Amino acid sequence: MTRTTKTAKPTGAAANEAKAAIKDAAAKFQEQIAGPQAARDFVAKQAASAKEGAAAFNEQAEKATLSMIASYAGFTKSMIDMTAANVSHALATAEKITAAKSPTDAIRIQAAFVRDSSKANLERIKDVSETAMAQATATARDAAAKALAQANKLA
Repeated sequence: MTRTTKTAKPTGAAANEAKAAIKDAAAKFQEQIAGPQAARDFVAKQAASAKEGAAAFNEQAEKATLSMIASYAGFTKSMIDMTAANVSHALATAEKITAAKSPTDAIRIQAAFVRDSSKANLERIKDVSETAMAQATATARDAAAKALAQANKLA
């Protein structure tokens, strides 16, 4: 069998010296691993800058969203105006057809309606699509420019 021996516990001054040595070693270790004040200031400054950048980005995203909503509202209004013009033209044509004196005259009025309506709708659709494309391009360009400016500011 193996024999165990008891070791004496340090008492008094020896224990106090050991504790003091451990405290000194711990304090020196903390000083060695503690970052310099300049590094802590740099990190704090970068965190504040990132927070400001995120807030600015959020604000720009909100403005872009509102701009897109306004563009959609404009597009929708154009479609409603186009529909109203079509209905008005159709009702005017119906009145003309009821006043026609012969079936040939009614067919001529109907043919003119189809020709005029098609031409007007093509022009309206062209205008609406050009407006929508221009607005989408402007919105995207503005958003990209603002995002780039914000990224450059953060860098």
